[in-house]
Amino acid sequence: MRRRAPGDATAILEGPRTLSEALAAGIEPSVVVTAESTTSSPSVRDVLDQLNPGVEVMALTDRAFQSVAPAVSPQPMLALVDKPQAELPGSMARDDLVLVLVGVADPGNTGTIIRTAEACAACCVVVVGGADPWAPKAVRASAGSVLRVPVVLAADAGVALQALRAAGASVVAADASEGEAHDSGVLAGQSPVALVLGSESHGLDHPIYALADSRVRIPMAGRAESLNVAMAATLLAFEYRRRR
Repeated sequence: MRRRAPGDATAILEGPRTLSEALAAGIEPSVVVTAESTTSSPSVRDVLDQLNPGVEVMALTDRAFQSVAPAVSPQPMLALVDKPQAELPGSMARDDLVLVLVGVADPGNTGTIIRTAEACAACCVVVVGGADPWAPKAVRASAGSVLRVPVVLAADAGVALQALRAAGASVVAADASEGEAHDSGVLAGQSPVALVLGSESHGLDHPIYALADSRVRIPMAGRAESLNVAMAATLLAFEYRRRR
């Protein structure tokens, strides 16, 4: 279930396409900023026409707009929104999947995994520490998926995993060196799965592995020690969905 974050928990959305997707998802901005040179462009006008009358709209000079935009080559429109937050599911169906990110530090990886979650019909993504899923880079990497996939911000991985287990999930932890091969059937079974992925540098800590029902690894023929965490998440999530 989604709920609204407090008003000071805000995020910046970039570009008319992203803002249009946010409006379609029921996310209303409080402030919209455009560059003066682009206010008459069709894509910007289309979004402006969709805004409620109470939304504050500001047109800045191009130089001023570039100074406040988070990207080096900014989109022609920025919007300030309250970050949607979600709650952990109270119960899970057999084919449900939750991706749990523990200490994933790079916002590009976080956004890409959220995009994978939508592609695999995951019911939510749980983020424990690491990158803010609403950071501009994460939003861009998610390609809009962060606007549609429920994202739960959890303070404690152990508490979150215990709640997911109580909701019916089996906890499967990704491990670069140990565990069952991803295509061995470990991601099959009769219960929903909470798939846990750790930080890019050292994976998951031992206390997290102790909470897992099983571990899964991706066998590799080459000399690389591990895959990028977003790539690993994608492979594991699609293997789970293939088995279902």
